[in-house]
Amino acid sequence: MNGNGGNWDGQGFEEMLFDYLDNGYLENIVTFFEHEQKELPLIAKMLKDERLRVRVGAIAILESLKEKHPEKLKELSPLIVELLNSDERNIRGDAAYALEIIADPSTKQALEDAFEREEDEQVKEFIADALRSLL
Repeated sequence: MNGNGGNWDGQGFEEMLFDYLDNGYLENIVTFFEHEQKELPLIAKMLKDERLRVRVGAIAILESLKEKHPEKLKELSPLIVELLNSDERNIRGDAAYALEIIADPSTKQALEDAFEREEDEQVKEFIADALRSLL
């Protein structure tokens, strides 16, 4: 927290949060996001992290928040759609899976475009699943 009314701020905080997730404190991180919904964009950053546990944790956070805050999660869609353009197949696949969880109809065109250009069959299947979630 910084001195400006208790806002979470800075690279140090982000690193700490990601490290906590990497160390298995998923429930604590879910609770944090339930109370600090303005920090939800950090989930998109988690999906790009090089640590598998952080990326898997980001997906688990989305799954946990989906029930209570589906409309709030849709605000993340544009950030996650950008990840469909990553050079890393794992990031593209995770992004598609995250979009399947969020099931935001506004992502349909981006998912269709990503499906058309995707060359990796496994990622293509994740994108197809995300598209099916919109039906």
